[in-house]
Amino acid sequence: MSSEEQYKKIIQQEMKKLNKKVILKVFTSLKTEKDGTKARKCIECEQTMQLLRIYEENSNGLLKIDESSIYDDPDYAKMHDIQRVPTILFIDENGKEIIRYLANPMGQEVGPFVKAIFAVGGGPNYYENIISQNRERIPQSTIKVMITMQCPYCPSLVEVSNLFAIASKGKIRTVIVDIQGNPDIGQYYNAAGVPYTIINERPAIQGMIPAHELLRELMGSDINIQYR
Repeated sequence: MSSEEQYKKIIQQEMKKLNKKVILKVFTSLKTEKDGTKARKCIECEQTMQLLRIYEENSNGLLKIDESSIYDDPDYAKMHDIQRVPTILFIDENGKEIIRYLANPMGQEVGPFVKAIFAVGGGPNYYENIISQNRERIPQSTIKVMITMQCPYCPSLVEVSNLFAIASKGKIRTVIVDIQGNPDIGQYYNAAGVPYTIINERPAIQGMIPAHELLRELMGSDINIQYR
């Protein structure tokens, strides 16, 4: 079985367990032509939508992929600050962005993506209590995690960052960036290796960082974490 077939099988198995409705917004280069036909103008957008349909089709009708076009609805794209396509957004019940993916949820990244879907849908979130206990001490934050699809450590950090964002009730936003697909972002942040984490545009954290250290960095490295 090829690696592609393996991750498709994992998606199919895991998404069948979803029991609450979740909507993901995806911005692509889909464009309506004068004759009424529609076509996506970038290969990456086509590949991303094909992948996301696998998630959707195996979710018992509970996952909806809401595709929007930067061409057909530019004002809507601007409202969500869409700088490039494809972009995948997790949005909370108040319409606020929680997680932004500039990366395809495939291969090793299937696991963190599925766990984020389940947590957004009200499923278990291992970090809900600790984030809730320390929420008032966390400033409004953005965690940017630079990854590559070959990195064995990146999925763990992506999972923690995403679950932190979901548990924070709007305090934390996570941006996941595949620097192979978005090399200009990697170059801008001088990401020589991955995972490469930037919190609120402060100096980067290189390499793997455990959950308690990530939380400490969010609150301030000299602050003790409260456990109750």
